Amino acid sequence: MQSGLAALDPHKAVLPIIALIGLVPVLLRYRRSSRLFVVGYVLLVVATVVTNVENLFLGTVLNYAEHYLGLMGSGLAFLFAAYVRRKQVLGDDDDGAEAAADGQEVAADGGSAEV
Repeated sequence: MQSGLAALDPHKAVLPIIALIGLVPVLLRYRRSSRLFVVGYVLLVVATVVTNVENLFLGTVLNYAEHYLGLMGSGLAFLFAAYVRRKQVLGDDDDGAEAAADGQEVAADGGSAEV
């Protein structure tokens, strides 16, 4: 077992610890609208864990899992999350523009202002 642990690179061994510590505020601030960002971060955590485990066994399989599932998966999750968020923001702006075009004043929080 000690020879297996010797295969771990100290710099890589710290990454999962930091990633798991960073996961705490991500989960504490979880909102339904941010779930895709959470998925992306969790996939990054998976990638850091798999980076270390691949040195112990199943090196090639876990290397592919790290790169395709962890890193590429998190990139795609972040891309899709940003796309969805952009659509939400632009959709909110369109609602304000329509209300202003109808002669209604729009409050700072996006609701209708009392006239």
